[in-house]
Amino acid sequence: MLLTIRKRTKAGVLALFGVGLVGVLNLTNSVVDLLDDSFKAEREDELLAELLLAKSNLESELFRDVFLVDSLATIFNIDPVEAVVNFDEIGQHLLQKSDNIRNVGIAPNDVIERVIPLKHNEKAVGLDFRTIPKQYATVQKAREREDIFLSGPVELIQGGRALIARIPIFNDYPVNLDYWGTVSVVIDYDKLMKKAGLLGIKNTKIALRGIDGTGEFGDVFEGNEALFNEADYNGKLIIPNGEWWVAADFSPQLTPQQKLFLELVLGGLIVVYILLFGLITLLWAFYRTERRQANEDSLTHLANRRFMLGYLSRRFASKKTNDQFCLLAIDLNHFKEINDNFGHAIGDEVLQAVARRLQSAVRGADEVARMGGDEFLVVLNRIKDPGKLERIVTKIRNTVELDMIVIDGIPIQPSISIGVACSSERENSIERLLTLADLRMYEDKTAIKRGK
Repeated sequence: MLLTIRKRTKAGVLALFGVGLVGVLNLTNSVVDLLDDSFKAEREDELLAELLLAKSNLESELFRDVFLVDSLATIFNIDPVEAVVNFDEIGQHLLQKSDNIRNVGIAPNDVIERVIPLKHNEKAVGLDFRTIPKQYATVQKAREREDIFLSGPVELIQGGRALIARIPIFNDYPVNLDYWGTVSVVIDYDKLMKKAGLLGIKNTKIALRGIDGTGEFGDVFEGNEALFNEADYNGKLIIPNGEWWVAADFSPQLTPQQKLFLELVLGGLIVVYILLFGLITLLWAFYRTERRQANEDSLTHLANRRFMLGYLSRRFASKKTNDQFCLLAIDLNHFKEINDNFGHAIGDEVLQAVARRLQSAVRGADEVARMGGDEFLVVLNRIKDPGKLERIVTKIRNTVELDMIVIDGIPIQPSISIGVACSSERENSIERLLTLADLRMYEDKTAIKRGK
């Protein structure tokens, strides 16, 4: 039975390790997920900070360019005639002040008369805004506002996109009843956005709406319109004559260092679990070994007297009328002669052989112990039928005695005496039951000696 317990113990340890490992993996994954969420939340905050900085940069660039345009408007409004005369010089100066400005054009009576630089813009000269409704609408808005109107972004024929600042010019500034025409300043939208960095934020989708400064309900001119319904960030971007609306969806990714850290946490916790489990298992195994050695006969590896007396005390204390058990006190006959004739080493091997035969003759629910010297004790559990008891006793005797024990070529015929005492005999202590079994064993030994 001790062997069975050991097998079950090993299986139990493996099962416990497996269950514990699953638990540790679940716990580890939870910890890693929490850290992952924390890292991503931190990274999302960083992306938001990048977005707000880029948005601020874009607003600054726009207002800087519009301030330059406003300076141009002041010059024209003070003296339109003089400004036209010096337009080449004024226009070149404006282009030098900002690398975002692509060209500047003047349109007396809303017909383009001159453009700086002229290269790549020749076709624009002579264009009457009144023949192009969309553009003329922005010219009209600037005139109605009596102030700069920033339109766009619009697609340019020569490629790319641009914002167009329309500046209304009046001959009677600041009364503004005598309309002279308009000055248009084309600002490179793509260069402006690249410089601000709004569209270059890693792991971030951006959408913009509000053409011509119409804000949250204006047309989308950058990104996917659906983003506005699922964005992590929605906010306005101020432009000189209105606002744009910005939507951003963040997809924060872990840095290589963070990924390595999570891998170390995952592997580290598993390693710690294995080491701790191994240490606890070793300590437990040491305890079990010490305990087993204290309860096991070192020669035969059967249970020893100490174990058996403890087992019987527990068994006797919990016995029930319908759960009978029987004790078999067994003594090896002629053992002294074996030791005297063949030596103690042979005697020890005989004891080991008898122990193996006893163990093989009983059932898994039974217990076999060496009580000392050549004395053994068998506990037969769950015995209800006297006939069954007799059959088991006969089987034990036959198993031990049927074949010779041959050691180093020396044949030895084993012989045993058996005394039986059962819990049903209502002995009130285990000591009395053991004494009764011993008495009957000696009776059997006497009968064997007499040849009965």
